[in-house]
Parts: sequence; C-alpha cells; structure tokens
Amino acid sequence: MIDAIEQFIFWYLEKKGSIPGSSRGEKLNYLYIDAGHIDSFELISFILAIEDEFDIVLSPEDTQSDEFRSLGGLIYLVAQKKPAGGSFGECE
Repeated sequence: MIDAIEQFIFWYLEKKGSIPGSSRGEKLNYLYIDAGHIDSFELISFILAIEDEFDIVLSPEDTQSDEFRSLGGLIYLVAQKKPAGGSFGECE
C-alpha cells in the first residue's frame, strides 16, 4: 500500500517539477510546501487529488500537521487513513 501512495504522490508532484534529492530518503524528507514546490491554490488541488485517489478525507488537523509538510510524513498520513484492503486508482 505504501508503494502505491508514494508512487502517486511523487507522480503528482513531479508534474510540477522534479523532487530534489539524490536518494529516496532525501526525497521523503523533502518539505515540499516550505520549498514552494506547489502554491496554496495547487495545494488544494493536491489534497483533493489525494482524497479522490485513495478514497479518504484529510481533516484540517491533518493538513496542518508536521507530517503533512514532508513527503514521507504525507505518505504515512495517507496510509493511516486508508482502510485495509481498499483499492487504489490508477496514475495517469
């Protein structure tokens, strides 16, 4: 499940520009909001895409959390929200 979440999040953000880091660990620690990878308008679209892709709801507390600010934290947050055995949509 984590791999599918990571794949989708990386795919979505890489449409906006490459994710910096030479290793997976560096990429997972990337603070994409702080770095300005996406702006506030794009952030709303990103949240809606995640919710739609994984059939979850991210609360205001989720989106204001420290976890939400890094790619690794966001992946973990989505995984915690996703019911076990659920299906995933397809990346375009």
